[in-house]
Amino acid sequence: MNVNINIVTTQFNEIGEENVIKSNVDGTLYQKKDHKYIIYKEIENNEEITTSLKIEKDQVTIKRFGALESTLRFKVGKIDISRYLTQEGAFVIENHTKEIDIIEGDDISIYIDYDIKIMDMFTGRNIIKIDIKEK
Repeated sequence: MNVNINIVTTQFNEIGEENVIKSNVDGTLYQKKDHKYIIYKEIENNEEITTSLKIEKDQVTIKRFGALESTLRFKVGKIDISRYLTQEGAFVIENHTKEIDIIEGDDISIYIDYDIKIMDMFTGRNIIKIDIKEK
């Protein structure tokens, strides 16, 4: 099924400064067993990146392929440690999911609130809001 995906990521650094990143893309939703998958492509710095969202009952996994590669898993109370591969090098990301809310009906809404640490370079909090609507 063709869908429209609206993503708003709000980042807070360790001193509380806020940065908002908005993205609106078209993608495809697939149902496989008990899970939903949303696949979409974006261009960042003239490079194509494919993103896959895997939506489970109480967990969301975001995988990115192409110009950068990463897998982030979000489940309340769990700490996920993953590698983030970019053209500039590899980074280790640690995220601790504080809250996740998945609402499924005709549309899908996802809310993820997590603390993030990127090696010794960045510590902060991110909130991701994803709204998925059938086209």
